[in-house]
Amino acid sequence: MARLRPFRGYRYNVEKVGDLGAVVSPPYDVIPDELRRELHRRHPHNVIRLILGEDRTGDDAAENRYLRARRYFQEWEETGILLRETAPAFYVYDQQYPWKRGGRRVRTGLIGAVGLEEYGARVVFPHERTMPGPKADRLSLMQALPVNLEQIFCFYPGPSGSITDVLRSATRTDPLCDFRDEAGVRHRLWLLQKPEAVACLVTAFRDRPLFIADGHHRYETALTFREEMRRADATGGPEKAYNFVMMTLVSIEDEGLTVLPTHRLIRVEWGRAGAEIVRLLEPHFSREERVIGHGEGGLQTYLEEMEERGRHGHVFGLYTGGETFTLLTLKDPGGLERLTERGGPRGAQALDVVILEHLIFQRVFQLTDPEMIRFTQDEEVALREVRHGRAAAAFFLNPIPVTQIAAAVSTGQRLPPKSTYFYPKLLSGLVFFQVDPREGLDVPTTSL
Repeated sequence: MARLRPFRGYRYNVEKVGDLGAVVSPPYDVIPDELRRELHRRHPHNVIRLILGEDRTGDDAAENRYLRARRYFQEWEETGILLRETAPAFYVYDQQYPWKRGGRRVRTGLIGAVGLEEYGARVVFPHERTMPGPKADRLSLMQALPVNLEQIFCFYPGPSGSITDVLRSATRTDPLCDFRDEAGVRHRLWLLQKPEAVACLVTAFRDRPLFIADGHHRYETALTFREEMRRADATGGPEKAYNFVMMTLVSIEDEGLTVLPTHRLIRVEWGRAGAEIVRLLEPHFSREERVIGHGEGGLQTYLEEMEERGRHGHVFGLYTGGETFTLLTLKDPGGLERLTERGGPRGAQALDVVILEHLIFQRVFQLTDPEMIRFTQDEEVALREVRHGRAAAAFFLNPIPVTQIAAAVSTGQRLPPKSTYFYPKLLSGLVFFQVDPREGLDVPTTSL
């Protein structure tokens, strides 16, 4: 079962830092170098100094960005830049963001401390594979600064009525913060401390599995850190803070839980031309051509058609240049059963991204070098890259419904890299959770 706990979070003191929007940032793993440098310039207390500090000439084991992060945090706490809650709390976090045709969506999450569980316990489910490099980096940071600086983003299934009622009640008060970022996303945060509300939430999550949307590397790093702390802490117990990790939990029923597709670009270095790519696909896919012209406006029309048709089958978009956009429909979905023996997708309900990876790239194209594939969420960028000769082909994917993600990973599957892009990203810097071995969490007595 999921163990959910309130905690005494640290937050920026807006009386000291001014505009909260100037000190927050996107998650560390989606920050390009240019933005990283800009965030360092933006404000002397921007959270980038904690999550992704600058490397300096001469850095070594005695002086490096991880140790500087620890000093920054300690200094900011001592000088009142960071303030700690006087009592344990949950936080309600909503993001209102622009959507298609001038509309807006709202995604509401609950920030709390969740007990760490190995994946085999079937409480927390991953959907992506991880790499050792990022985990080593995050572990070095946690060892120097035992604080969760960013939230793991998870979604949960099941009826969410009672949880939603508690969150809505909390949002009837004034928020702790309310600001917009450069992308037009509005961010608001509320404090939730009422004992009966806290108890309701702790109880409501006891029988719910959690699915990681973003933060796989950080979650697995937290597991490693927990084991280190257990070995070193003679006074340990199940409610020690290092047994938990800070998460934002969003209902699978939330209308604002948006997954954007990540499209694939094949590099020109692969050496196959557009006509050959189409020929290789003909045995497996039916083709329908659409005239796209030299402008880019018509692309959205075809992507919407692709999404509509994708509700009833496996449909992809292909662009290899010129004025033609191709809709590819898998001819024999039942034939996917034959791929299982070779490590391919399982059955006719396999996700499109798995079909693209196993059937098209690996079997049909025999494209085994991952360096030949590039990724983008921007459809117009994908189109331009092919048009300007910087990519041989662009494959366009439909978004994956979160229910399909949950169904796939519940069976133990891991999806190919860059299968999902949950939008918008959670901001880093709204709240911090200390996991120092001296820290413990309280079990809300009214929930027992």
